[in-house]
Amino acid sequence: MRRALVLAIALILSACGQSGPATPRAFERWIAAEPARAESLARFETLLAREGVSNVFPVRELWFVDRIDPECVVEPFVIPPEELWPNIVPTLRYIRDHVVPAIGPVTVASGYRDPDFNACIEGASRSAHRGFHALDLFPRDPLVTRERLISVLCPIHAAEGRRLDVGMGIYRARRFHIDAHGYRGWGEDFRGATFPCTAERA
Repeated sequence: MRRALVLAIALILSACGQSGPATPRAFERWIAAEPARAESLARFETLLAREGVSNVFPVRELWFVDRIDPECVVEPFVIPPEELWPNIVPTLRYIRDHVVPAIGPVTVASGYRDPDFNACIEGASRSAHRGFHALDLFPRDPLVTRERLISVLCPIHAAEGRRLDVGMGIYRARRFHIDAHGYRGWGEDFRGATFPCTAERA
């Protein structure tokens, strides 16, 4: 019950285009609070540049802590373990090459989830977010509805998802999930049976 309630709140916020305080100034203050954070930021930016995905999202969005349940948020941002950083690269490429050209710019609502945060929000123990494979997103354009997401993203996922090992979830409102951690799909209740792309192809 609690999980359903906090998810409903998060989806409402996503639909309104609110992603919390992931502003440049907030991120700069958080980075400046500890010297080690700036060093990690430089290394992470180097990795993204080397892989050709440095311009997909600002790092502040990739390190932003999901507001799906504000009571679980300890810090506004989180640095994923460095050994996991390469995992996000294929996901960023798919978003850059297939999602953004189809629906326009998107904003990150959720990226890496550490074990404590994941447990607090009652997330799946094998969530792709825990391995920094996944991003939850919403379109910046308010005219891109959930129905539009389904009609545009489902054919792309059907054509390219298996080849690129892309998982996609489309939730209530306009929030959706992309990861490059295995070809699969699910709907608003996190079950494959409610994956709207299946109905789209039927």
